Amino acid sequence: MGPISSADMLPGLALVLALGAARTIPIVWLVPAFGGRALPIPVRLAMALLLAAFSVPHSMSGVVAALSPTPGLAAWLLIVAREALIGAAVGLVVSFFFRAAEAAGVLIDVLRGSNFAEVLAPDGGTRSSPLGALYLLLATVIFLELGGLGRLAVALERSYEALPVGAGPAGASVAGVQAQLQLVLVASAKLIESALGLAAPVIVALLLADVAMGVVGRVTPALPVHFAALPLKAVLGVGVVLLGLGALDAALVAGWPAWTALAERGLGLDSR
Repeated sequence: MGPISSADMLPGLALVLALGAARTIPIVWLVPAFGGRALPIPVRLAMALLLAAFSVPHSMSGVVAALSPTPGLAAWLLIVAREALIGAAVGLVVSFFFRAAEAAGVLIDVLRGSNFAEVLAPDGGTRSSPLGALYLLLATVIFLELGGLGRLAVALERSYEALPVGAGPAGASVAGVQAQLQLVLVASAKLIESALGLAAPVIVALLLADVAMGVVGRVTPALPVHFAALPLKAVLGVGVVLLGLGALDAALVAGWPAWTALAERGLGLDSR
């Protein structure tokens, strides 16, 4: 047998990259650390292809097995849908780490006076939360400091050994879909738990401030406590957040391994 020409290799390599991108595009699209809507669509697609290129040596064997025998159109659609489902589930789980932090900041803004705290975002005139943006930025910095991008790339490489491209009978595929949906439900519950936990110190401080204002209002009914409480609660919320940034940083760092374990579970690495 003669050497394989580049003309024969290029279509195969393009197919491997395309199937790999089906798994990586949802991750790049959903995880805020990859830039989100701030980056143009071509840039995000390029990042997804680059992430898929790192896994080519691991995904190649799965693609070769999937091509024997050559699948029909329906089989190709199922393979691409399966890869996209895996990527979407993992992307959602990883993004929930950021969204939990953002939700904590939004909750704090709401409790300290949503109309007072929210400002119009420069894009589209939609409302945004200043503390939500701050918490999201802090979570992104922690993700990068902990080597989240590198660990995600390594986990993707290993995932092709646990979840090869197009592998498994129909029954196993159905079970895989159920497992991914269950994983998203578990991660959603953890998102709510994490958001409440991150916002808990400020929530307690604001509730105590409300109690104190209520007592003052009962003692001096003539004093306009309600109007005075609005700016005081806004300032108190920001003050508690600034004082507790160190504790917030520690809480996000301590919670990251649990999100990593969930992401690896979505990639089939939980038992490896």
